[in-house]
Amino acid sequence: MKKGTRVLVEWVDITAALHTEEDIEPVLAQSVGWIDCNNKNWLRLVNSRYKEDKKFSKLADKIVIPKGCIKSVIEI
Repeated sequence: MKKGTRVLVEWVDITAALHTEEDIEPVLAQSVGWIDCNNKNWLRLVNSRYKEDKKFSKLADKIVIPKGCIKSVIEI
């Protein structure tokens, strides 16, 4: 998918626990955002962005998800 496409990404995230006897496992996570960069190694999403104010036009909240963790990407 191309830059600017709004998507729902389902991906597997790590789980960590200290001093535990529980059998922990990775968890399924979901992220919604606009594709900022999509290469062979990872997908970068913009979760929120400033559009109107030129002073803040480059500010955004972003997440980078390694491709090996991604289960699905659905355009929304």
